[in-house]
Formats: sequence, C-alpha cells, structure tokens
Amino acid sequence: MSIKLLEHIRDELISSGAAANTPEFCRAWLGRSEGYIRTLRNHGTGPSVETLAICAHKLGYYADRLRGSERADHRAWVERLDRLKLLCDTAIARHAEAVWRAPDRMSA
Repeated sequence: MSIKLLEHIRDELISSGAAANTPEFCRAWLGRSEGYIRTLRNHGTGPSVETLAICAHKLGYYADRLRGSERADHRAWVERLDRLKLLCDTAIARHAEAVWRAPDRMSA
C-alpha cells in the first residue's frame, strides 16, 4: 500500500475544508499521531491496514450521515466521501488478497 493514497485523501480533505492540514488529517481521519505520514515517508513504508480501515470507516460514516439530505452540497460531499472510501477499501482488499495468495499460505 502506498503513502500516495493517504496523501491523495489528505489533499482532497484539505482542499474541501474537512481537514486544515496534515497533522490534523493524521489525528482526526487516521487516528494516528500528527507526524504519521512523515514517519511513513522516513521509514519508506506504507500505511497499515488498520489505519486505512479507520479512515474508510470515518469516510463512510460521514457519507451515510449526509446521504439522505436533499442539499446539493451534501450530495456532492457524499460522492466525494464515497469515492475516497472506495479507494481505502480497494487498498485493503488488495493487501488482504496478497496475504492469502502468498505461496506459503496457498497450501492450506
């Protein structure tokens, strides 16, 4: 899983006003410390599945809260949040499949 996914979600949420900056995004949307993305970059690693799951859940939660609204701006938010959640869900699914398809696990 790539850090680029988190950076894309962060940029979308910052540009739309749902997060003020990277530290707030890391704390509020990922449930991590404010330096989480910086730490990933320094270690050359990607986000954990748990982090993506937390982010996906929160994106879905707010999309569901707005889903029944008739307001055009709320409908636009639902589309944006659903799209970002799908990106997280897809990354989680890819990781899960890579784990169960690993050669040492295929014999079970």
